[in-house]
Amino acid sequence: MIAEGLSYEDQLQNYQLAYQLLKRKLRTSYVSQLIKSISLPEIRDIHRSIHQGESPSSGLLPAIEAIPQVRESMLYISLFASLYRSASQIDIRAEMDVSAIIFAWDFFCETFPNHVRERRPYGKVRPANFSEAWVVAQALKIGLAAVHYCKSCHGDHIVIYNSKFSPTCQICVIDQLRKRGNTPGLR
Repeated sequence: MIAEGLSYEDQLQNYQLAYQLLKRKLRTSYVSQLIKSISLPEIRDIHRSIHQGESPSSGLLPAIEAIPQVRESMLYISLFASLYRSASQIDIRAEMDVSAIIFAWDFFCETFPNHVRERRPYGKVRPANFSEAWVVAQALKIGLAAVHYCKSCHGDHIVIYNSKFSPTCQICVIDQLRKRGNTPGLR
C-alpha cells in the first residue's frame, strides 16, 4: 500500500525511519504519531517482525514528571538532554530532531551499556529506554522541560517543570549534599 501523495522514495524513507525507531523499541503510538503514512497495525507488525514475535509495549505512556524518581536520575537525564541538544542542528524547543534523538540515545547507551531496561524495575540511570528518551525530547519541545547552563559547575542541567525536584542544578545540589554528608539516597 503506497500512501497517496508520497513518492515511492518517500515511502521507503518512512519505512526506514520506522525500522530505526522500532528496533530501539520506541512505543508504537509515538511512531504512529510521527509517521502518518504507515498504519498503527502495520507498525505493530513491523515491531513484531523486528523483535521475533514480541508484542509492542502497552499501557500508559511515560510522563516527563514521573521519569526521575531519585535526584541522581536528573544527572543522567541532563546528560541525555545535553547530548540531544548538542547533536541537533535545529532548535529543539521548536521541533523534535529525530536523527539527533537517535544519535544521542545510541551514544548514551554506549556510555552506559548495562542500563537499558525495557520493563520495570528501572535503576537510577534514566532515561531507561528509548521511549523515555523520546519523552525527554518531547518535553523540551513543548516546554515541560528546559536545558540550562549552570554558572557554578559550568555544566548543562535539565529542569523538569512540575517535578518533585527544584528547578536548580541538581549536580550542584548533589555536590552540596555530599559535602554535608547527607548522601543516603540523595533524594
